[in-house]
Amino acid sequence: MSLDRADFDAFFTAVYGGHRPFRWQDRLLDHILHTGHWPDQLVAPTGAGKTSVIDVHVFAVALMAAGHPVRVPRRLALVVDRRALVDDQYEHARFVANQLADGRGGATVLARMADALDSLRVRRKGPADPPLWTALLRGGAQPSREWLDDPVSCAVLCATPDMWGSRLLLSGYGSRRQAWPREAGLLAYDTVAVVDEAHLSQQLVTTARRVAELADVVEEPLGAPVLQVVETTATPRTDAGVAVGVEPGDVEVDEPLRQRLTAPKPVTLLPLASWPIPPSGSARKAGVTALADEAVRLRQEYGSTVGCFVNTVAVAAAVDEELRTRGMATALVCGRLRPYDVARLRPPKSTLLSIGGDPAVDVLVSTQTLEVGVDLDLAAAVTELAPGGAIAQRAGRVNRLGLRTTTAISVVVPAAELPANERLGQPYRRDDLVAAHTWLAQRQSDPAGLAPWALRDPRPPVPALRRDLLQRLELAQAWHLARTSDDLAAPQDDLDLWLSDDLDEPDHEFGIVVRRDLPDDEADAVSLIEALPPREYEVFPVSIRKAATIRARLKPGSVLVRPGDDQPRPLTDDDRLRPGDQIVIDSTTELFTSRVVDPDGKERVDDVLDALDEPKPGEVVLRIERGIAAHRRLLDAVAAAADHPDELDPREVARLLRVHREELAPRPMVVVAADLLDRSEDEPAGAEMRLYWQERDDGEPELGRLIVVDLRKATADAELRETWTPRRRPVPLRRHSEAVAERAEAVATRLGLDTGLVETLRLAGLHHDDGKADDRFQRSLRHGPVLEEPLAKSGLRDLRTIRRLRTASGLPTGWRHEQLSVVRAWPELSTLDDKRRDLVARLIGTSHGHGRHDFPHTSEQLVGGADEVAVTLFDEGSWDELIERTHNCWGVWGCAYLEALLRAADGQVSAEGS
Repeated sequence: MSLDRADFDAFFTAVYGGHRPFRWQDRLLDHILHTGHWPDQLVAPTGAGKTSVIDVHVFAVALMAAGHPVRVPRRLALVVDRRALVDDQYEHARFVANQLADGRGGATVLARMADALDSLRVRRKGPADPPLWTALLRGGAQPSREWLDDPVSCAVLCATPDMWGSRLLLSGYGSRRQAWPREAGLLAYDTVAVVDEAHLSQQLVTTARRVAELADVVEEPLGAPVLQVVETTATPRTDAGVAVGVEPGDVEVDEPLRQRLTAPKPVTLLPLASWPIPPSGSARKAGVTALADEAVRLRQEYGSTVGCFVNTVAVAAAVDEELRTRGMATALVCGRLRPYDVARLRPPKSTLLSIGGDPAVDVLVSTQTLEVGVDLDLAAAVTELAPGGAIAQRAGRVNRLGLRTTTAISVVVPAAELPANERLGQPYRRDDLVAAHTWLAQRQSDPAGLAPWALRDPRPPVPALRRDLLQRLELAQAWHLARTSDDLAAPQDDLDLWLSDDLDEPDHEFGIVVRRDLPDDEADAVSLIEALPPREYEVFPVSIRKAATIRARLKPGSVLVRPGDDQPRPLTDDDRLRPGDQIVIDSTTELFTSRVVDPDGKERVDDVLDALDEPKPGEVVLRIERGIAAHRRLLDAVAAAADHPDELDPREVARLLRVHREELAPRPMVVVAADLLDRSEDEPAGAEMRLYWQERDDGEPELGRLIVVDLRKATADAELRETWTPRRRPVPLRRHSEAVAERAEAVATRLGLDTGLVETLRLAGLHHDDGKADDRFQRSLRHGPVLEEPLAKSGLRDLRTIRRLRTASGLPTGWRHEQLSVVRAWPELSTLDDKRRDLVARLIGTSHGHGRHDFPHTSEQLVGGADEVAVTLFDEGSWDELIERTHNCWGVWGCAYLEALLRAADGQVSAEGS
């Protein structure tokens, strides 16, 4: 393949519709290519195009894959404390990934880059595998996991500080405990983290750089590049290391950049007698009227679309209603929307949240939701007073390209001194609002107003640090966090000490999911959610600060989905919500205002589980329920086709779905579900069908519900793929182990690890499943007698059946085959030197995320007798000592990284059906 530095222009223009990169973006790329390191600071005002770090990263990795001699990080983590910007960056990353995937097979720069990125991976590429992996790590959403299984490929991760930082500290919010080490290892090595709005995440930057220090100072370096941390800012600091970004000369030379950054945005202050706007009374009416009056005036003077930014959902809804009564065409976008609803506001569904906008909309009313993360080009804006950084971001949505000849920004401020109340009924603190008011009064006299280039000095006031000092992570604390298999004395929430700038009110998130007809019976509801767990696109992110108020309004029967738990369970009064938890509620619950969760809301929202127009692999869901007349006819036809309630051919169900497709909704799901069911025995399983029978009044069985679940991404479930294969045939243990060993060797070689570590990973892969040969484990894989040749995978697809067989097998609760794998492999490791033996044994024992530091079973429970190796390791404490010796030698994050590589190799092989 042919790719060189000169191709960056063509790639950039292909992604950005003909726009060439700015000079500072070229300098950033050259700095990375010359040094292999990203700068410590990225200096770029609002509107300068910071999202282009994604394009710079992807091109640099593609160039490395094509033969450029400088090693650059494979993974980019974009971290920012504004969830709207996280979502926007994720959408851009997905757009780039899709452009590359669509460009495959040609001679364009996109095709050549796709070929280069494809050449990085060693896994067998599936038809849906993009050249670039993307992941969204945001509270309330199911975390993406594909990047974990492909550590040699290019990836872009878009995350909030708590979701990224908790993973770096081996305690990932919203992740299963067994995933924590592999997430931490891959984030601490071969990754660059760009922390946007870094002044809002000072503690996170401090912690991330400390992790990089600890990962770099070890007895046995891995040879892989350690984490690089970049903080973005509008104004450089001389004490923060190497800086790359926009320079004064760029503004003179780059005309589009000059227009964006220097076009005047005059600001006017509008004093309001009663501000903040109270929740009721005449003063509230006056405040809402004042905002509406100014929005109408700006629309008449500057055209559409005018932005109206307010600070609370309730005020946004009131202003929207007032404008509509005046005949204004409005759009209301506020609060933390679920991804499904956000997608409805973006192209191709709508042009409203795009740089072209929608001229039919007179006023766009919003809260903080649209401060960042969308390329709006508003004609003008009116906004409530907010902290300086928020005002600057809101102004950044006005005349974004600098092509309008005139514009204006009006800010509603208090006519008198703010009350002493700290919160004032606002999401912001009093001292931040006072500082912003003073700063805006100064900006009002400057003709440039809130133009981004004019805000370099004096810059918008930065919120005061809400803690006495920043905390430094020490090695002993890292060792404590590394005990990921143990129930630690310090709970997860204590990570705020190392992640949050505000220890009083860290803004973690949980998720709320709306489902129709949630069964009244708790066991039935749990069973239904287990079969149909929440999908990323249907989760409302909700501040955990609101948890108590929201829970008080929930109906009985809500279901709690907690990462790490074996299955969902009914939500009880004793459950304390954690970051990443999800609550499934019935669609009759009145808990919403303008499609966002509101503790005082009185509206409902629809269930969108099966509402996707174009479902992607893993997203196909079909629910056929007796309560719907059209569904009832299909269920009767399905039941009539079965001689016995448990004997039904999926291909026959596929035929019946096609026969009834015209009367079933939603049709896209029906058509795809039928195709997935209609597969031969030799093809990979496409979907799982579940039938729920109920007893009629006459005692006869009746089919009450049919569910079809897409299996094309089932191998992303780490628990399931330990015993499951997408192929319907069982997998022999020896074949699986040899395949994992070969893949682990290939992964380590591709990453450039030294030959000793390559051999270590190969041996660990060869022996990681030795314990599966145990007769009890073999009985847990299949019905009938134990086969002569042990199996690694059963071919069973139903997790409930797998659990039932496990219970009947005679294995003790919590038994782990990899604990026995260490015992069985130990004699074959005796030829290795002590250090290498320890590391291979550690990787075998931790190959599924357990055993860090302890296993739950004694030698008697493990092998049923006095085995000397088992007694020494697991009765006398030598395993714990082995874990600590490897930490001493390769480091906490180094060991986690090697574990991640082995587990990725195992995951790849399992996903391929071996």
